[in-house]
Amino acid sequence: MRLRDKVAVITGAAGGLGATYAQAIAREGGRVAVVDVLDGAGTARDIGALGRQARAIQANLTDEEQVQGMVSQVMEEFGRIDILVNNAGGAGQQAAESEIEKIDRAHWDEIIASNLTTTMLCIKHVVPHMKRQQSGKIVNVSSRAARGTAWFGQVTPEYIAAKIGIIGLTRQLAKELGPHGINVNCLVPSFTISGPALQAAWDNMTEEERSHMVEATPLRRLPQPEELASVVVFLVSHESSYVTGACLDVNGGSLMA
Repeated sequence: MRLRDKVAVITGAAGGLGATYAQAIAREGGRVAVVDVLDGAGTARDIGALGRQARAIQANLTDEEQVQGMVSQVMEEFGRIDILVNNAGGAGQQAAESEIEKIDRAHWDEIIASNLTTTMLCIKHVVPHMKRQQSGKIVNVSSRAARGTAWFGQVTPEYIAAKIGIIGLTRQLAKELGPHGINVNCLVPSFTISGPALQAAWDNMTEEERSHMVEATPLRRLPQPEELASVVVFLVSHESSYVTGACLDVNGGSLMA
């Protein structure tokens, strides 16, 4: 119960890894706002079944007014915000070109907005409440692709650029917010099958791409969602009280390959 009665806002939590993070925090005693552009009622019910308070809030986090409204709803429901996990984002639903000459500007703007802009806006509107408390834990979610280059063709330059931006934002805000007792860190996971979209991405890879991804990982396997969630719980708990500005790679050692 490392997070007893702590209030956590988890974005992109209707399903996939976000739902896993939300449930892991709830199992440690946290109260959770499940935030997503999709309906997160199912995740909230699962958390409720654990005996923890949860509320699903539907919002488009690229819209600043909706972000402000989401934060207001959380404060009205829970009275405080101790934890923010910026998980919303992704590579988008449509097929996209990876060659620079063929990048579609609209798709570029969409991916930057859904990953990097959502992270900035949520921090912008949550931080005033954390400053008043003189405490808070923020975890931003980047990607292994931000540490190098794409492993496979479905990862596009706009996605990589957005995830690199999240790492830079994390470091700068850790410096800015540290004097207010706010820790800002970054999770940098490798490819994880954690929902229908990522399962489809895995299925759409060639056998060569799948084999390369596994063989280039010293642990010779993909991660389980719970292995990422345990790192998130560490980063939002008191156990990481002297950790800030860190970008923690959870990739089975694949960056050494």
